[in-house]
Amino acid sequence: MTSVTLVGKPFNYVIEGTGEPVLNICGMEPIVEGSHDNVRHTGIPNFSKTPLPGRFQLISYNNFRVGSGAEYATVIESGNQVDTAASDCFVLLQHLNISNIHVFAHRQVGYAALKLAIEHPDLVKSIAFLDFEIVNSFALNPKVQQAMARVMQRTQMNPQFQQRMEMMRQMMQSGTMPNGEPIPPEFAAKMNSIPKSLLDQYSPGNDADPALTEVKLWSSRMLSISYDEVASKIRQPILDAIYAEGKDWESQSAELLKGWLPQTEVYTIPKKAHWFSGQNDEGLAAGLADFYSRHEWGSL
Repeated sequence: MTSVTLVGKPFNYVIEGTGEPVLNICGMEPIVEGSHDNVRHTGIPNFSKTPLPGRFQLISYNNFRVGSGAEYATVIESGNQVDTAASDCFVLLQHLNISNIHVFAHRQVGYAALKLAIEHPDLVKSIAFLDFEIVNSFALNPKVQQAMARVMQRTQMNPQFQQRMEMMRQMMQSGTMPNGEPIPPEFAAKMNSIPKSLLDQYSPGNDADPALTEVKLWSSRMLSISYDEVASKIRQPILDAIYAEGKDWESQSAELLKGWLPQTEVYTIPKKAHWFSGQNDEGLAAGLADFYSRHEWGSL
């Protein structure tokens, strides 16, 4: 593992192979063994038995900081962390003098890959995910979705809530308070941070899928732009790898991702596997190798 200091902080990465570059943003993989001072090199697909060696160069990066208290390579739990991870990736790629790259990320770290592609569309050739947690898996539980639907229905039918929502819409459109005075800047900033999708979902008669509602709110929070705007900006081919014997939320996430970004291909990794333990990483690597070979820079 190579460590360098860039923009005043450490960057850890490993480069394997030669050829067209692939950035693996190590994410939810545990990287600590015994103590925070003993960092494992982990979360890297095994490409040794695929066509990848000699054709692609794998750059595995994590933003783990020794002594930070983190237990995972790249922690993504908020929009600020998405922005930081995407910015760090760009800094590293500039350091390595790389101008075109495929990006691979795991679970919620996929949002950092999307942000990198949105901010630097000419840099990112394709995006690949492993079990992209497009929304908190708890929200995809059928019982939770049913409860959310009931809450939305009751809320939509509440006259007082409808009045408040209509007042908020008018304030957002006019920029003035109900008494005609300008909206204070700090209040306007809070209002502007409310995704339009939130107002739309709670409109009377809206029977939107609760899971899709959550995805729209989650994506707006993580990427700082609306669900629809993301779809208009992401044009790269996408691969979403899921396990053949994975949990229900993984296949639900894949379907929600395809509805959001239709260019998404879903690849099912054969046999039971778990990323943390590195099981069946050759099955994952085979899918990635095929996807990358179909989307090389010279192929379009």
